[in-house]
Amino acid sequence: MGAEVLNISPVIVWVVALSQLLTFGLTVWNLMASGSRANTREIEKNRARLDGHEARLSSVEQTLSGMPGREDVHKMQVAIAEMGGYLREMRAEMRGSSEIIKRIEIAVDRHENHLLDGAKR
Repeated sequence: MGAEVLNISPVIVWVVALSQLLTFGLTVWNLMASGSRANTREIEKNRARLDGHEARLSSVEQTLSGMPGREDVHKMQVAIAEMGGYLREMRAEMRGSSEIIKRIEIAVDRHENHLLDGAKR
């Protein structure tokens, strides 16, 4: 066997070149993906906020659907006006009843006085 020299310098050059290309490729990948990761975080934050707003909006819609509408308020106004008319009628009847009761009290007082005065004689 002769003394052959194993020359690995071309292999080392190729390994270094591949290493440099790989490093460059990873750097480019990280630069391009960093914006995407930041955007993903922002999108997740916005999605959480949107879900919160959606829940609040649905709560408000449910509350508003249970509230009276324009027609209901109008019906209530008409009913209140009718109640006012009934109250005026009742007030007039109460005045008449009050005057009748006053006359009855006067008559009862006369009877009491007559009976009491009759007992003194």
